[in-house]
Amino acid sequence: MSLRSLFAPLVAALLLHAAPVVAAEPATGVLTRPPELLQFVEAPFPASEAGRTGVVVLSVTIGLDGRVEEAAVSESAGPAFDAAAIEAVRQFVFSPAEVDGQPSRIRILYRYEFFERVELPTTAIFSGVVRDREAKVPLPGVTLTLADGRAVVTDAEGRFELRDVPPGPLVITLTGERLTALSTEETFVAGERLEATYDVFLNDPDEEGGDDMEILITAPALKRQVVSTEVGAEEARRVPGTQGDVLRVVENMPGVARASLGTGALVVWGAAPDDTGVYVDGVRVPRLYHDGGLRSVVGSDFVRSVELVPGGYGAGYGRGLGGLVSVKTARFDEKEGVHGSVSADLYDAQASVHGKVNERWDLGVGGRYGYVAPLLGAFYPDVEDFFPIPHYWDVQGRVGVKLRDGERLDLTGLASSDLTRRTAPNPDPAREASDEKRLDFQRVYLRYSRDAGDGSSTSAVLFGGADQGSQVSRFGRVETSIRTAVVMAGARASHRRRVTSWFTVEAGVDAEVTHTTVTREGSLAVPPREGDIRVFGQPPPDQISEDRFTVVHIHAAPWAEADLALFNNHLHIMPGLRVDPYARSVSRAAPQVGLSPTYGLFLQDMQAEPRLAVRVAPTDTSYITAAVGVYGQAPQAADLSASFGNPALPAASGTHYVLGGGVRPVATLSIDATAFYTTSRDLAMRNQAEQPARAEALVASGSGRTYGAQLMVKLDPTFKAYGWLSYTLARSERRDAPELDWRPSDYDQRHVLTALAGYELPLGFDLGLRLRVSTGYPRTEVVGAFYDNRRDLYQPVFGQHNEQRLPTFFQADLRLAKRFDIRETHLDVALEVQNLTNQKNVEEFVYDANYQTQGAIRGLPILPVLGLRWSF
Repeated sequence: MSLRSLFAPLVAALLLHAAPVVAAEPATGVLTRPPELLQFVEAPFPASEAGRTGVVVLSVTIGLDGRVEEAAVSESAGPAFDAAAIEAVRQFVFSPAEVDGQPSRIRILYRYEFFERVELPTTAIFSGVVRDREAKVPLPGVTLTLADGRAVVTDAEGRFELRDVPPGPLVITLTGERLTALSTEETFVAGERLEATYDVFLNDPDEEGGDDMEILITAPALKRQVVSTEVGAEEARRVPGTQGDVLRVVENMPGVARASLGTGALVVWGAAPDDTGVYVDGVRVPRLYHDGGLRSVVGSDFVRSVELVPGGYGAGYGRGLGGLVSVKTARFDEKEGVHGSVSADLYDAQASVHGKVNERWDLGVGGRYGYVAPLLGAFYPDVEDFFPIPHYWDVQGRVGVKLRDGERLDLTGLASSDLTRRTAPNPDPAREASDEKRLDFQRVYLRYSRDAGDGSSTSAVLFGGADQGSQVSRFGRVETSIRTAVVMAGARASHRRRVTSWFTVEAGVDAEVTHTTVTREGSLAVPPREGDIRVFGQPPPDQISEDRFTVVHIHAAPWAEADLALFNNHLHIMPGLRVDPYARSVSRAAPQVGLSPTYGLFLQDMQAEPRLAVRVAPTDTSYITAAVGVYGQAPQAADLSASFGNPALPAASGTHYVLGGGVRPVATLSIDATAFYTTSRDLAMRNQAEQPARAEALVASGSGRTYGAQLMVKLDPTFKAYGWLSYTLARSERRDAPELDWRPSDYDQRHVLTALAGYELPLGFDLGLRLRVSTGYPRTEVVGAFYDNRRDLYQPVFGQHNEQRLPTFFQADLRLAKRFDIRETHLDVALEVQNLTNQKNVEEFVYDANYQTQGAIRGLPILPVLGLRWSF
């Protein structure tokens, strides 16, 4: 079949309109209607002319009925091409030509071009070698069997090759005469060759009862999470709306609510942002995003992948009632030479450089500086009125060493800084309100990893760091502040062992010690917390106090879990247990009264947290999962104030119930659905009493529940297209005390829909579109106001708690990118148009001084962002 001949109808039409040639009956009139090709027949490409091209020009006579009466060669391309063209053209059907408005015979010239069709590949090639690890010699006779039943045997050089492998993940099983069968999974991409190397250990064949051979592969991690979404760095970089920031892809994943503009908060399955843990290589960090949510706290060149587990995760992690975000950093020993990138856009500039020093050592450094705040401030001095503009920067660094095959040691450092300000101006200085928040953190960790090659692996992380946070709120001349300084150290270690081919066990310890100094002064109800009924710009209560205290949290949680793979890996049962002691020491157990001495408090709450997950795979392309687990979380250090909180608050606890399933109808399309129900209890809430007892401004009377479902439809990058659709339907509720009714929580977002689509255009362009729709967060309606004579201002009167909502949010983002290859480097130019439809989304309600007129703080208008990234 000829590729160029697909365009023959168009070419013919152009020729007919442009230069028809009348021959059979010379016409003396005017051609009023040229013939049009109605039926095209493609000429078969001559097999004898493979690898060649040809152009045949034919003289074609078209009769009164539009059929071809005669076809003769005017310009030959060779006998084979000529014969094929004549055979095809004689079957053409045209509309009759008209001369002076009457049907007429006519002769035209028809140009037929032959090019061999270049078929787009739809399958992959699987090749590689199997070797003896110790002797470094190839092993012939090893059979590799794919999940679809096809197999290949290694030759005398230990090599194998299997063509026409369907794209997508496939389980590969290695067997042989002296081989204990072992399976792994590989992911194939259409049009690409997957080159794999499998090293093996050969045991003594005379050893009674011993395995004859073991395969050295990178041991796949236990699939503890029954519901998770993991995205690689390169795929995440292309997502519209992220400006190439890999970690911002999390906000598009199912189960994640859309954060209010300017916060960067991560709300997963209706849980409070502080309830979701964020880990980088197993080390906890206080946040995933800088203020404003514009950027993540880790540079993209340092990220290998990011995984979101909204609930039901395994025993290796704890101290959180919500979800889990796990960031895996990139390794810099996988490519020879020095690499890096420099990029800049409207928001910030960043740079990184990394590479191998020699065969053992590698290193990398990177950093980012956000200049959006000073840039906007230079042109719009009042830009931070009502609208918080982030000031931020972050740096990363790593030195790694390869100790031996499968064994590494890495020293990594992270640092991040954030500052945001927001002001509610008022002509009366006594009524002007402002808010300023700052959070800096630093982490240093030493990570050891070893993969023994027999299904066993060991990892250990020693880490230390510090956090410095402050929040200062002002209303007129009254200032309320809370400042925290945290110093932390800890360790995380685990060992996994494959006991048999169907039983794997992993055990470890997760230890962390934090020392927090808290200084608070001002209003008892500032900053507001979940459950407080307030409106933006409202004056804070005038009950004030002050406190300075320290809190030491001690955690050392041993944990263990197993994976029982039954029925040829179609059933996995994964039980786990985590024992977490929530021990703490508080320096002040009661408020300071005059010069009287104070005393401290030490509490310990040991909690067992069993977990169980089950995964059933009826077929190779479908699965069903279920999980249940108990989780715990220590109270926030700031809540343990004797004046502002309660030093005796217990650890909160909760339970996750998860049921899900998925199917892959074709190799590149996956559909996953999950239903969930979570409960929490002993949550710290405002004391409902009008006159709370000393050191009981907060009490553990709250409870929560979230229930709903999420859907993920994902098209893997294939045939130049990619995309996904994620939808979450959830209801998040809280109850402030057992005697009160359930209400929507401050983090209740009923509907969240995100649709992503991308396509590789010709000439190296990449086009992407993101659509986001979400229900507005709950708010408590202001139904009236009264004049507070004592404070000389109006106070709002509220309606039903959280029964009003912000309007539905909608935003479309468009991304057009182009890569230019410059010698051995690449220049990526990307234009992102945020809020393509210029939607005026309401981010918050505001009121005038007497609460009679409601206004709104709106999100950003349409905003083009041009970004450049040079990578080498």
